[in-house]
Amino acid sequence: MTLIKMSCRVVALLLFLPTAGWADEHHDQAMDAPDLDQLIAIARQMSPELAAAALESDAAAAKVAGADSLPDPKFQWQPMDIPRGADNYLPSQLPRTDKFFLQQEFPLWGKRDLKREIAEADAKKMAALRGVVENEVVARVKAAYAEYHEVHQAMDLDRELLPRLTTVARLASARYAQGVGSQQEATSAEIERTQLQTELLVLEGQRRTLKARLNTLIGRDPRAPIVETPHLRALPGDIELGDLTERALRLNPDLRAEDSAIASANKTADLAERGLYPDIAVTFGGVKSYGRFSGYEGMLEVTLPIRGDLHDAEIGAAKASAGAARSKRDAKELAIQNDLSEAYWSFETARKMEKLIVESSLPQARLGFESAQHAYAVGKGEFIMVLTAEQQWRKTHLDHLKAQLEQQIRLAEIEKLLGGEL
Repeated sequence: MTLIKMSCRVVALLLFLPTAGWADEHHDQAMDAPDLDQLIAIARQMSPELAAAALESDAAAAKVAGADSLPDPKFQWQPMDIPRGADNYLPSQLPRTDKFFLQQEFPLWGKRDLKREIAEADAKKMAALRGVVENEVVARVKAAYAEYHEVHQAMDLDRELLPRLTTVARLASARYAQGVGSQQEATSAEIERTQLQTELLVLEGQRRTLKARLNTLIGRDPRAPIVETPHLRALPGDIELGDLTERALRLNPDLRAEDSAIASANKTADLAERGLYPDIAVTFGGVKSYGRFSGYEGMLEVTLPIRGDLHDAEIGAAKASAGAARSKRDAKELAIQNDLSEAYWSFETARKMEKLIVESSLPQARLGFESAQHAYAVGKGEFIMVLTAEQQWRKTHLDHLKAQLEQQIRLAEIEKLLGGEL
């Protein structure tokens, strides 16, 4: 047996030594990963954005209790009949008569009820906007987690390919040293191995960046530890765009916020029209004359809404604002339907692509790579075939990861538009 044949057989054995299967290895790594729900729960508790939105909602809710209260009463004191000095104009004695009054204004014609209803609508709007912020934060956490998973899977792929390429590079160098192979084969193998190492460094940088982004999204220090073995959440079964659209139009918090804005604007317009009706103010008090209580006095005041231009301007502005609120709601509904349609079809396309890759492209690419390795190891193949097969297998696997990532991101967008989990 020649030295060349022995070298080839040794390398062939190295290439096909039993190792943990790719699918089994990834499955084992995924088993100890925490559920994504835990990160979402942390974000709901610690996100500064959510905290600010919650406080704004609480502030709007706190205004409801006093929205229909009467204005603060006014106290009046009228000192009267104060004599002046004989030789100057300064007061010479204390007032001979004092009058003390309390005045209370009373808005009529249901104006106080309208103010309360406006405050309630504004509170509902802020509560819905809090839901909008929460959905946005949760969607970003889901997307970042999916990207984090993709990077880890890509790193696992490159770590598995690197020893194989190293073995191929050693075989190419051995063949060149023995005069069987060319120098180009040896250098090309080493270049490919170096490129794979460089790609691992790039992926490690992306991993650290995504780790910092995830921590920031859930309200923690960017350097805080994140699980090192992420796994994707399960995808839903068959979903219909019509069902999703119906649910989004019914539950989307953006639309609920717009509905509350319309209600507030309509009530504001009603209140402006009620400004054409007069309000009253009642004043009642006592009179103290020459040191003793001598009687009572009262007064009734009525506002006269005779400034037609002022009231017309207020009514016109309020009705225009109500119309604008309705138009915004219509525009938001169209935007949601459009975004939902785009996310749905992108999700379905990625699902079909993944199925094709898993059922056809990935097995064929893996088989082609292993066949090219074996042929080259026993001296029956060309190095360029190994290199081409390795690149094709890696590209196919990365396409698979991209299809998975696209599904996860689009699913997060769909759920954000729906206002909750599927």
